[in-house]
Amino acid sequence: MTATMEKLEQLVRLTRQDVAQLLAKAVELGIEQLWVRTILDLYLRGELSREEAVRSVGAKLVEQAERLREAVLEDTRWGLGLR
Repeated sequence: MTATMEKLEQLVRLTRQDVAQLLAKAVELGIEQLWVRTILDLYLRGELSREEAVRSVGAKLVEQAERLREAVLEDTRWGLGLR
């Protein structure tokens, strides 16, 4: 936790924003990241339709997740000699 507080103190100095503003922004950014991660995880596990995932986080992120999943699967097949 100390490292986090040090970073927060540095951000206060560097940005000249007060702690409350920075914490509000951190919460906003964190929730957005959790939202995207959760939606893409549900989609890739088959628990959410592609259409709903695109509606929730946008086509660009869904397509990126699909490409990454395919790359991991391809690497796994290669590693197992299944190509």
